[in-house]
Amino acid sequence: MTVRFQASTIPRAAFGSTCGFRDLHWGQNAVQGDFSSSTREERIRQVPFHPCMHEQAHHQIARLHLPVAAKCNIRCGYCEREVSSRAAFVVAPGVSASVLSPRQALAKARDFLDYWGNSAVVGIAGPGEPLANEQTLETLSLIRREYPQITLCLCTNGLNLPDQCEDLRMLGVRYLTVTINGFDPSVVAQIQSTVNKAGLVYEGEHAAQVLIQSQMKGLMRAVEVGMIVKVNYVVIPEINGTHVTSTAQRVRDLGARVFNPIPLIPRGLFRNMNKPDDRYMIRLRAQCGTIMPVFGQCKQCRADAEGIPGKERAR
Repeated sequence: MTVRFQASTIPRAAFGSTCGFRDLHWGQNAVQGDFSSSTREERIRQVPFHPCMHEQAHHQIARLHLPVAAKCNIRCGYCEREVSSRAAFVVAPGVSASVLSPRQALAKARDFLDYWGNSAVVGIAGPGEPLANEQTLETLSLIRREYPQITLCLCTNGLNLPDQCEDLRMLGVRYLTVTINGFDPSVVAQIQSTVNKAGLVYEGEHAAQVLIQSQMKGLMRAVEVGMIVKVNYVVIPEINGTHVTSTAQRVRDLGARVFNPIPLIPRGLFRNMNKPDDRYMIRLRAQCGTIMPVFGQCKQCRADAEGIPGKERAR
């Protein structure tokens, strides 16, 4: 079920150019194109000052992930969703101590923003797929009504993104992360083998084709409506390790601003696979950095992460 919002239900500030889009969070000189001739410092200045996109912001700005999205619409080999208080020390996407209702999430956001202030970021990243859960848009709507100027962001696998870009725009969601693990269906099918789109279940390469087409269309649409898009890429050397730079080139051309290659966390069906080591990832990020801005500080956070990345327990 897709929840649609009429413009009259959202505060007018949510539609303005400044709703959560403060100049602090987006450089005036940001451009799209070939970054091979730019210095690293120039590329950093072109990246939005967001804790999940900018290396300096990562150590300065607090973020809150609200775990309201329980369901998922694809099967990823590396994913192992876990909702349990016993998973308190597990740091991985798809993990949360609990799933909150939209009202509980609003109360959590109030507490977080009272502590960290309105420069902090509030987002939804799971533990399932945010755009496969109607609670996601309901939660964002509740927060936007109460905090018209706050920065909202969202993480998605992109399968439902083309159909929900307009809803996200209306809610003032400016920052978007899309996980794209390649553009070759024969490769993606080894990672994401099943998708459920609009009630239809697809398997194998057909599933990968449906997913890739949705991701491409959704990414372009998100850029068209003014969102700043980061692409996550789960690096699995045995499967998609040789496709990373070509994917960076493709998503750059589609309008993504930041590329975030992240190492496989061996979980789920891929629990016996090898995690790429630091040297491998450093070399890979350097190669991608000649193509477009790369974020290299990702902590691969939980779905209920709270605080400054890496310092969550400081509070």
